[in-house]
Amino acid sequence: MDLLKLNAFPSVAANATCSLSTNQLSGYALHGLVFELGGTTFPESDITRIQARVNGKDLVNNMSGSQLLSLNKYEGLPDETSELFLFFGDPTARTIRGQHLGDVDFSVYDYPLEIQVDIGGATAPTLQCYALVGVPKQQMGIGYTAKEAAIIRALPRTVIQPAAAVSLQAYAVSIGSSPGARIRRVAFFNSNLTAVQLQKQSLMKWQNVSDTLNSAVQSQFARDPQSGLYVLDRVMDGNQGESESTVTPDGKSWNIQVALTTSAADTITTFADIFTTLPGL
Repeated sequence: MDLLKLNAFPSVAANATCSLSTNQLSGYALHGLVFELGGTTFPESDITRIQARVNGKDLVNNMSGSQLLSLNKYEGLPDETSELFLFFGDPTARTIRGQHLGDVDFSVYDYPLEIQVDIGGATAPTLQCYALVGVPKQQMGIGYTAKEAAIIRALPRTVIQPAAAVSLQAYAVSIGSSPGARIRRVAFFNSNLTAVQLQKQSLMKWQNVSDTLNSAVQSQFARDPQSGLYVLDRVMDGNQGESESTVTPDGKSWNIQVALTTSAADTITTFADIFTTLPGL
């Protein structure tokens, strides 16, 4: 892979939004973005919102720097002092094909990449973005089809707000606007979530699994469970082929139910980590 320095943000300041639109990735497959944080004091916690968008479609939006760092640490990725990573591919995948399946292929989607970063109370912050890129997927020589080249990883957001303690209460989780996405994970940032259940029509996939049991199982696969984060992980072993299908082979949508149990009222910020296409967002 190559590491490209993207154009500078026109303006970087505390309590402000930094915006960048660039065509520098045309003809590349984007594996991930690296945000280099500098200045007097500028930790990840001072990033209040990250957005990455292509052709009006959000690959990620309204994710804080702390949330992104927690997701990376859950995956077992190291916490770097001055760099924050947003991956579209998966460095922890078991195969090279799986590693790059979520890369955003700008030979397929020939549009500018738009990035916005909201900075909170940092002191004299500086911000530079780099891109980890490779050749288009079909030129990698690892057997990607045209359909697979169009696949991207995205993280649509849902906010769930139980008003009191609930037991196996079903909630809708956004997985894009069109059927066909595959669910890699669902990440629940919470204060009082105690268990999660996943059912796919009559098939029980994840049966009322407590936070404690979930963490114990994931630790066996070299994941690093984080406080305040419950990850319903369909690819915890790094096998991207186990991502959960949302449509049947003949294109009909599965009835997928996510049910939550909480010990009290909560505001649960939820990110579905999916394989989809840009038109599917």
